[in-house]
Amino acid sequence: MRDFFSGFKFKIIICVFALVLGVVIYAAVSGGAASIPQAVFTEISKPFIAASNAISNWVEDTLDRFVNADKYKMQAEELTEKLNEQYQQLIDFEKIKTENEQLREALKIKEENEDFDFSPPCNIISRNQNDMNGGFMIDRGSNDGISLYDPVMTANGLVGMVSELGPDYSKVTTVLSEDLNLGVMTFESKVIGIIENDAEHAENGECLMSYISKDSGIKAGEIVKSSAGVVFPGDILIGTVKEVYEDGNGLSEHAVIEPAVDILTIRSCVVITNFKGQGVVG
Repeated sequence: MRDFFSGFKFKIIICVFALVLGVVIYAAVSGGAASIPQAVFTEISKPFIAASNAISNWVEDTLDRFVNADKYKMQAEELTEKLNEQYQQLIDFEKIKTENEQLREALKIKEENEDFDFSPPCNIISRNQNDMNGGFMIDRGSNDGISLYDPVMTANGLVGMVSELGPDYSKVTTVLSEDLNLGVMTFESKVIGIIENDAEHAENGECLMSYISKDSGIKAGEIVKSSAGVVFPGDILIGTVKEVYEDGNGLSEHAVIEPAVDILTIRSCVVITNFKGQGVVG
């Protein structure tokens, strides 16, 4: 018996008794002796009530999902369909916006060049990433009245010419290419030369104007436009003189031209399908 009173079990009993006695005294002071059993029961039952509520809510949610599965599936499909419709409307809106911008640009070009005939606005559909000259494909071809070697431009200036043709596509060789030879003239000093590019300047996004007479008076900052010919019409903006340097032979000069059109970033253009003097030799 002496071992029991000094043992661990007896200490636990004393602690539990003290806890219950404390609850009884607190209840008596707070609400009277009559509320003691109710208070004790309430405290003891709280964990069980919480667990019961959680189980009840889980069962209710599970049954709701099971019973209304078809309804929720239909609602999800309707929501997906509405989102797809809105997405398509957004795509259509952006397409119409782009087409309007292209038409405004084409109209501006037409107003400035009344004697030119143009293709419908053309979208750039692909680029050759290995082409340092920025060549690209457009979504218009012979079905749209385009012919081989037709000039290509934007409202900002000359882009290049059609070098390959299909019924509904064209390949464009740009003003950066070594394959393009174009007669040009400066706006102020009236210096005549030829765009004859090389790989070094093309890689920097520049054109090279050659066959310039020594001491011609050409200077940096001058505007350069096309000279009238059988492939390209006259007075189309090419770019601005960036630098002038003497040729290695000491007999002529070269001018580095910064193109008016950023070839690598444009998304649309137009093709000049006809102009006065096109294809006429002599």
